[in-house]
Amino acid sequence: MPMSEITYFDCACRLGRQVNSPEGQPETPAEILAAMDHYGIHEAMVIDSLACSTSPRAGNERILQRTADQPRLHPAWAGLMTHSEELAAPDRLVEQMLEYGVGALWLFYGQFAIPLREWAIGDLLGALEDAGAPLFLCPDSLRTGGIDRTDWSGVVDICHAHPRLNVAVSEYRIYAGQRPLYEALARCENLHLDISSIWLHKRIEYICSRFGSDRLLFSGQLPQHDPGVRLGQLNYSDISDAELADIAGGTMRRLLEWNPQVKSVADTVELPAPVDEFHSKARGRVCLSTEEFYDCHGHIGWSSPNHVINEGIEQLVGEMDRFGLRTVCVFSLEGVMGEETWGNDRVAEVIARYPERFVGFTLVNPVHGERAMVQELERGLQMGMQGIKLIPHYQLYPEEGPLIDVACHFADEHGQLILNHNWGSPEQMRRLCETYTRACFITGHSRGDYGPVVADVENLYICSCPFLSWRQTETYVNIYGADRIMFGSDLTDLPVAWGLGPILYARISEADKRKILGENLLGVLKRYGVRFGQP
Repeated sequence: MPMSEITYFDCACRLGRQVNSPEGQPETPAEILAAMDHYGIHEAMVIDSLACSTSPRAGNERILQRTADQPRLHPAWAGLMTHSEELAAPDRLVEQMLEYGVGALWLFYGQFAIPLREWAIGDLLGALEDAGAPLFLCPDSLRTGGIDRTDWSGVVDICHAHPRLNVAVSEYRIYAGQRPLYEALARCENLHLDISSIWLHKRIEYICSRFGSDRLLFSGQLPQHDPGVRLGQLNYSDISDAELADIAGGTMRRLLEWNPQVKSVADTVELPAPVDEFHSKARGRVCLSTEEFYDCHGHIGWSSPNHVINEGIEQLVGEMDRFGLRTVCVFSLEGVMGEETWGNDRVAEVIARYPERFVGFTLVNPVHGERAMVQELERGLQMGMQGIKLIPHYQLYPEEGPLIDVACHFADEHGQLILNHNWGSPEQMRRLCETYTRACFITGHSRGDYGPVVADVENLYICSCPFLSWRQTETYVNIYGADRIMFGSDLTDLPVAWGLGPILYARISEADKRKILGENLLGVLKRYGVRFGQP
């Protein structure tokens, strides 16, 4: 199927100002449509910010007003339990949805404390099931935040009690909950999932192969997030064009056929031209294999407390080839929460086989003490490691504890790159950079409060992982300059294209995109004498 025939329908767009909306985030219909144009999203189902945060009654009314003259924006409503009498009774509520062209009902059960139990919402579920209206379940709460909040037992009970009801789960992130997700999909043929919930390596491919592409729905999570993240993950997933078309919008449109007032206009949408070559490639899903990208943040390993796709190193190298990743700095995945020596051995085996594709970093654990750290760092040198990885956040060691300096001193002595999941406060970051000037410091993940430090030192770089929030790439270029940002994919935890997407779609110069996607790291590797590109 040609890409021109694939049209995108965002299933979970929100309209209006939210309590935590930063300045500049799209709020109005015009701003949302302008964002959709840039990212190539043809239409969206939208729910009012009031409906998902504080007042379904007010939000449901307002969304009708705000979408009345916007054929690309299809209204959705939020529901509540019946006997608080804030909304119409279930049968009447569904009649109103049909009358006003409302495509789906959402239950924000985390925000509004709605039990996913038959005694609490069975009458509402029955009315939706009888009409054929889809139900979206969201556990996210502005009160508590967090990830892995989905009540899978409740979801499965709903699907079994109402087998003709199409149910979709939409959560900020399903991470440790991957395994119960699969069990729920296996047991409930009427269960669907918003792909924005599953930002993990090869997860779209896995679910398509096990359960079918018709179980997945696309959302870019406008306006809170950069849609380029999820578009990158979807468009570059290793699936067929037919499967891509299902996820991009085909399945969502079929779910909305219950209401004849909901009319797709995707075929009439004319999108503006891309702003540069990278934007054009991303919008057209053009192969990236000829690019020259370099990646500062990757993992070698196939298991963790969370589900990791079990594939071999050859498959991982093939994945790198698809995205033009020439060289990746890698460290152990299993060593994060397991035995670091065993994990470092696995990394050493990989760099011995593919010295031109991987730069190995020795992962150490400060909890095991200074002697063990130094011993492992020395052993890493002997095995060909050329950098250091710290992740005290997961090892339950203080992020500004004294043994962090042990690794930094070693990096300084040997002129190495050193990457930490979280370096701590700007004051700590400045102290380390100014004390250990021969080490090259890299943040494990993106953070925006090191601007003054970066301006004053030459040995600190900011990793792009994850540029998730709205226009985060542009914001970080303004804070740090494109010269000091490095692309980091976080493979094999996150999908490579998930990290590439927000940079490819960003409204920055093409020259700045090339710096971030590889030129900066390539320059650092050469400057610090890192051996790569040859056996």
